Amino acid sequence: MALYMKIPKDMNAIRDTVMLKMTKRQLIYNTIGLALGLSVFWLTYKSLGTSTASILLLCLGCPFFIMGGYIKNGFPLEKIIVNFIRYNLCPKFRPYKTENIYRKIAEEIEYKEEVEMLETGRKKVKLKG
Repeated sequence: MALYMKIPKDMNAIRDTVMLKMTKRQLIYNTIGLALGLSVFWLTYKSLGTSTASILLLCLGCPFFIMGGYIKNGFPLEKIIVNFIRYNLCPKFRPYKTENIYRKIAEEIEYKEEVEMLETGRKKVKLKG
């Protein structure tokens, strides 16, 4: 009896885990989110109440949990946000501007026709076509 082991075809999808089946990036972001959320909870639960403090814990901790686990097309969430801001919200600067040579040729022909019309004294007639 032969034993078969599935080997993933896409080796880029394999991530090295550090602890608890989390990558180093996920572990760092989850630790930051947990530390921030719990510290805010412990500082505010007596003054605001446990329900409000737990909502604050979720609101401050969840973005870090999401940033640790979200990857789309090989880009983590922070790079996606930076690219969105850079390309959609910042003014665009186009360093190279092309010149339409056909427009220049058409303008030159029109200029020559106008000069010829002024020299000969005849009126320009547009043909319908």
